[in-house]
Amino acid sequence: MHLKRLAAPVVFDIPVKEKKFAPRPVPGPHPMDYSVPLLIIVRDWLRYASTAREAEKVIFQGKLLVDGRVVKEPRFPVGLMDVLSIPETGENYRMLPVYRRGLRLIEIDSSESEFKIGLIVRKQHVKGGALQFTLHDGRNVLVKNPTEKDRAIGTWDSFQISIPENRVLAHLPFEAGRYALIYRGSRAGLHGPIVDYEKVRRYPAKQLVTVMTSEGEISTILDYVMVVGDGRPWLKLP
Repeated sequence: MHLKRLAAPVVFDIPVKEKKFAPRPVPGPHPMDYSVPLLIIVRDWLRYASTAREAEKVIFQGKLLVDGRVVKEPRFPVGLMDVLSIPETGENYRMLPVYRRGLRLIEIDSSESEFKIGLIVRKQHVKGGALQFTLHDGRNVLVKNPTEKDRAIGTWDSFQISIPENRVLAHLPFEAGRYALIYRGSRAGLHGPIVDYEKVRRYPAKQLVTVMTSEGEISTILDYVMVVGDGRPWLKLP
């Protein structure tokens, strides 16, 4: 299906009236309204190409890596926390929300390009008594012989994941004092320590989290917050 620029998500950040159509992201690890096709990143954001055809040629040559893996699909959706690497130029970027600007590529060093932080959105038992954790980017982490410590891990916690091996490096529990990033909503991009949060949901209201940011104490819903560090962030934030 085609996607007109007038109907394209704001996160694409492309001129609306310059042309009629925009590339529609293929189904992938991120929702369409919160991800950017690789073609737009190459052509409009990094400006390594002036046309869609030129951008496709660059991508088809396997010159770009997303989370450490070569991606040759021009409409592949690049979203929150994804690491984009260009080995030929030595550039590494992470997709992060910037306050009042939406998702942006933030340049990082090579050591930081070896991991990402994933928000746990689902936890379930699977065949054989194993535990499966599903992260915000669709990847699954399987624990075959879970211990009591593993069973204590819950949704809204975060994992530090090595890429592309998909190996858990560390666990970040969701609790007061942890460093958090507001990744959705009107305050997306602000970050700081968690001051307090509602431990029980009062239906139909959603649980609120208070974060101490550069703009002062911000209250937002739990769905918009992810832990990205202990007393300090574990990655470069804008």
